[in-house]
Amino acid sequence: MQKILLPVDGSIHSMKALKIASDLTAKYQGRLYILHSLLRGKDASGLMALDISSQFEKPLQQVLNKAMSANMGPAPDKVLYKIGQIILDHFGDKARAQGVAFELLPIVSGKPADEILKMQEEIEAGTIVMGARGVTPSDSSTFGSISQEVFSRAQCTCISVK
Repeated sequence: MQKILLPVDGSIHSMKALKIASDLTAKYQGRLYILHSLLRGKDASGLMALDISSQFEKPLQQVLNKAMSANMGPAPDKVLYKIGQIILDHFGDKARAQGVAFELLPIVSGKPADEILKMQEEIEAGTIVMGARGVTPSDSSTFGSISQEVFSRAQCTCISVK
């Protein structure tokens, strides 16, 4: 359990997963790798509903509020990258405060489950810790669609946090 991958999306479940992942990282003197995949398909109202939206700067909040008023479709990648960086920075600050060794990985833009599994192999993480449910809707009442796919395909230990 030397390398732990923590995919984050700004949801309350990913925030809880950070605590578990940090505890494991400290206990096993490992390194935590924090990954964010773009929240493709999210519109402004979905982005403002994120648990982390209070961290958005006022100009970003104004842009999102205007987009909500205009009932625009999915947010453009430029906005998603900005929000992704806010999410990564927030989780990095929390990991730093918990005193664990960590690395913020580059934001990825492909299908989230594929990107998570690809990164797990690339960094040779022995464990993936992630929220059981995130910000992506799912038909499942227990697991979100992304976590369910990751857990079913991963070749390493997976820990679900609810």
